[in-house]
Amino acid sequence: MQQGNDPLNGWQAFTTMRACYQCARCTSGCPVATLDPEYNPRRIFRLAVLGEKEAVLKDEKLWYCLACYTCQERCPEEARPAEVLLALKNLACERGFAPAALLAAARLVAEDGRLYNIDEFHNEYREEEGLPALDEETGILGKLLALTGLQGRLVE
Repeated sequence: MQQGNDPLNGWQAFTTMRACYQCARCTSGCPVATLDPEYNPRRIFRLAVLGEKEAVLKDEKLWYCLACYTCQERCPEEARPAEVLLALKNLACERGFAPAALLAAARLVAEDGRLYNIDEFHNEYREEEGLPALDEETGILGKLLALTGLQGRLVE
């Protein structure tokens, strides 16, 4: 693998990933791997280090990580597995491999400031619970996304 063409080169999280010696402590302690034996953080790291980055970025299992940081606490080499997974997700988004459901949720937040629309029913319920009504439109999140350049990444 040529260092100059390596898209993982230069990212601190990816540099630490190379310290992984495949002990599998990350996977054995992962709550997601406990529920879904097909989810294997160790395998994700190995494939990325071996140059199978496209396969890793396209794999829906990459998105199963809950960012609980259990893997990071268990890693004897301080390879920062949770940070690696987050960085891989970011790279997957940059390359257009984000799951459709994630993009749909992000668009809702960008447009409405929340994941669901606030209507009269919701505000009536809030009133019954002694909570203040919410505005239907927040706008501020859309402005923040535009300011940071993230809104442009949410195109179909």
